Amino acid sequence: MKILKTLALCGALLISAHAISDADIESVMSQKVAEAVSVMRSSTPKDAKPAKIFALFDGYFDYKMMAKLSLAKHYANLSPAQIAEFNKAFEAHLKRSFIEKLSLYTDQDMKVLGKQSPSDKRRVLKTQIIGEQKNYAIDFKFYPNGEDWRIYDVDI
Repeated sequence: MKILKTLALCGALLISAHAISDADIESVMSQKVAEAVSVMRSSTPKDAKPAKIFALFDGYFDYKMMAKLSLAKHYANLSPAQIAEFNKAFEAHLKRSFIEKLSLYTDQDMKVLGKQSPSDKRRVLKTQIIGEQKNYAIDFKFYPNGEDWRIYDVDI
């Protein structure tokens, strides 16, 4: 089940350069989740699957915001060079973790349950991994970035 959680996290992390409107969050993410599940179930070699999944989601994740939030107030104390280095290392670590967890995937399914609006500037896409014995909630958190919405956090 850790694999599915990691897949979900990485899936979430993979959404960053593509614009997504508030109205389209649920439909776009539903499509991307279905495509990712299809990749995982396909006969594609295991070592090629991560790149295919990253290609689906990378444009929607705001890795820089995620890195900034992970350091909280300490982020402001970094030099521009340190910020660039940390951002790169943070994204690489998340992706490495995802790749490691892919080997644990055992044909689970993932379902989009719906979008919530806890505030004007926050959206939460509720999803669920359907396991053999237990289901696991995964929440993708979005914030507005100009005209589009980006993922800044994933709760598992």
